[in-house]
Amino acid sequence: MEAEEDVQSVLTQETHELADILGYQDDAVLSKLYKMMDSRARERLVRAASHRERILEMLGYFSTADPAMCRQFLQMVCMHCDMPMRLESRLMSVTGSVTSDPWPTLAREALSLCDLEEVIENSSHTLVDESIAFQGWCVKRPRIDHVENYKAAVRRFLLQRWERVMQGVVKEVRLEEAWVSLRHRTHVIPRDRADGALSPSELPQGDEEGTVEDRVTVHSLLGSEAQVTLLLGQAGSGKTLLMHCLGQKWTQDASPSFHLLILLEFRQLNLVARPLSLKELLFRFFLPPEGGEEECTAVLDFILENPEKICLIFDGYDEFHTKITHSGKLSSSFDPLCPLPMAELISGLCSRRILPGCTLLITCRPRDVTDLESSVDCIGELLGFNQRSVKEYAEQYFQDKGLNLKEKAVSHLLANHHLLTMCYLPALCHICCVCLDHIFSSGGSELLPQLPNTLTQVYLQILCAFLSRCPGSSTPLLQSHRAEVTLLGRLAMRGLEGSKIVFLSEEVPPDLVDFATKAGLLSQVDLTHEDGSKGQGYTFMHLTMQEFLGALHIMTSEDITEAQLRKKFNLKTRWTMKSNPKTVFTDSLHLYVCGLAAPACFSYLLQLVQGVGAVAWVKKRLALVRKLLRSLAMSTNLTGPKVVELCHCVQETQDAQLAREMVGSRPCFELRNITLNPVDLDALAFVVSSAGVGIGLDFGACSMELECLDILPSCQHIDFLMFICGNLTDVGAAKLARALESCPQITELNFSDNSLTDRGVREIADIFPKLPSLASVSLGKNGCSLESIYILLEKITSSPSIQGLYAE
Repeated sequence: MEAEEDVQSVLTQETHELADILGYQDDAVLSKLYKMMDSRARERLVRAASHRERILEMLGYFSTADPAMCRQFLQMVCMHCDMPMRLESRLMSVTGSVTSDPWPTLAREALSLCDLEEVIENSSHTLVDESIAFQGWCVKRPRIDHVENYKAAVRRFLLQRWERVMQGVVKEVRLEEAWVSLRHRTHVIPRDRADGALSPSELPQGDEEGTVEDRVTVHSLLGSEAQVTLLLGQAGSGKTLLMHCLGQKWTQDASPSFHLLILLEFRQLNLVARPLSLKELLFRFFLPPEGGEEECTAVLDFILENPEKICLIFDGYDEFHTKITHSGKLSSSFDPLCPLPMAELISGLCSRRILPGCTLLITCRPRDVTDLESSVDCIGELLGFNQRSVKEYAEQYFQDKGLNLKEKAVSHLLANHHLLTMCYLPALCHICCVCLDHIFSSGGSELLPQLPNTLTQVYLQILCAFLSRCPGSSTPLLQSHRAEVTLLGRLAMRGLEGSKIVFLSEEVPPDLVDFATKAGLLSQVDLTHEDGSKGQGYTFMHLTMQEFLGALHIMTSEDITEAQLRKKFNLKTRWTMKSNPKTVFTDSLHLYVCGLAAPACFSYLLQLVQGVGAVAWVKKRLALVRKLLRSLAMSTNLTGPKVVELCHCVQETQDAQLAREMVGSRPCFELRNITLNPVDLDALAFVVSSAGVGIGLDFGACSMELECLDILPSCQHIDFLMFICGNLTDVGAAKLARALESCPQITELNFSDNSLTDRGVREIADIFPKLPSLASVSLGKNGCSLESIYILLEKITSSPSIQGLYAE
């Protein structure tokens, strides 16, 4: 009786693991198990909502059925299903040995004669057949054990990597709060149009590719139907951290459908020049099996036979030294032991010629996606912090630094609109907190004047904060560590020129390693060399810091000639072009060069330039940067993305004259068909407000978060505003209407071809009387009813300045 009770309780306790195992069995195996149930129970299976629910229903049935039937059921499961040794041993201990007759008497009685004949026809086993099956099952057992051993090792490995990545991270990473704007593929511009304009056919419409489908969490990407997903995010948006978080969550069974999760980084794979086989890629550059070649073979066989149970994550495609091979150029056959060039191996995974059915997630900065887009199922863009997230992060950062400092720093951060906007990018949020910590902890009484006005000035403060940790530091900090900062700048620039983020230990002098790691400017990383040997390397604390130090080198080193500076100074485009080679490695180098040309940075540069003529040399370099910017500001053929980049550059210089020249050279800023974030709007607002003259803003087919509309009033001098094809919703219209109340000189509004209903139209109409200069309004191709038209006409009667209204 005790044994009979045990078999049912064991089944109940192991239900969820058995459900996972049975979920991957062939229909033929499940059909045999289903037919052991009585007819009424089988009818309930038909009504189950999903495959897993049917399996759980079956397991529940046998856990409450006659103990003999339960025992026979578990014997059948052990006979036909691969499972871990631990589970198999436990089940066999309560069911006894496998008998020659898998069908219990009670089950036979429950089946109709017709059912029984079908069952016997499909499932009968002779003693010889059963012996053969049992022998095959015994052969499989060692492989199952090897796979489970490797899975356990992967869990430990991913947890160790997670703990290393989390060192110094302030805020708990919550995947459910990391949002992604999900798209199917991307809209690719045929070429970088000189006039910045798009023809109507080029603008994404309704359900075309390029439109935002949904906002989803990062964790849901692994549970979606998409097998190949590309996750885009700016440098500092948290891509790498979130990928390690996915690995950590997998170790906690957050994604039970995956038996293995393998996380690889392109910064590591860049060290490999020779071709690799799939086996080498997985077991040399991820995690070698502890059980030697036997375990290696068993795990590889499992991966090849069960690709749908495998999740592969490749982090940092933008750091990859080459482009992937076009799928049409790949050989049709694939041998997992045959070496392939790395680009061809990655391409084979993307095109499903290698491990078809596996789940593949690749992260990348937004520009370098053209060679991937034809192979992926969906593309998502990682969204940054909002104001609530910034406040939470800042409060946690200053939690242990005293109540007074915490309140002071957080209140100043939230009150300073420019710093707050920077913090929408998670890495910059941390950087700003470190900056404020350094400034406020220094004991200055006049706190507000000390706050940085630009991103470059923030990084100058960060550099000083790190240098202050080093022995022998004195004021001024840059001057006291001039030699080390100069060497770090040279190292950073060498890496940027070679698209390199990881430096081998022999590339960094030991004294510099000691200094920079103590300061926190360099971090040590473990590396696997091409031959499989282990080593150490170093990376800057973040790519943005590497770019800043590279810019500092450009602005203070006599080794950099004026011709070289001109060559390195170029604006980035956000439009992706299939004809272009892989784009330049840097995102922000030109911004920091511009920022260092601001008057507020002059004294810092002087600390790093030696010699009698240092002052004149630095002034000459600053003048060259402003000259280059002035020629761009006067240009009238910049595309929309480059106009945005130029706004960032002008903002970094804090030069109002440059802003006036930029605005004065064009009647309108055409910023069409790009994604704009709050930092972009902040830069735009600086240029427009500093210029002091009116200009039009054309946001046709642009995608932007609601936080961007909060910044719009700061533009002040807006003559006309166009939001056509922008997917502007009623919520956005309400927020935009409130923002426009601060733009009294606006003369024209165009909100055609959006997603406005009567509610949104009424929100827009309510601001007409508050805009005394408004002369023209367009609301075509929206969801206006006749009632809304009457409301619009009513508002026009109280707005005598309006001369034209277009609505449908």
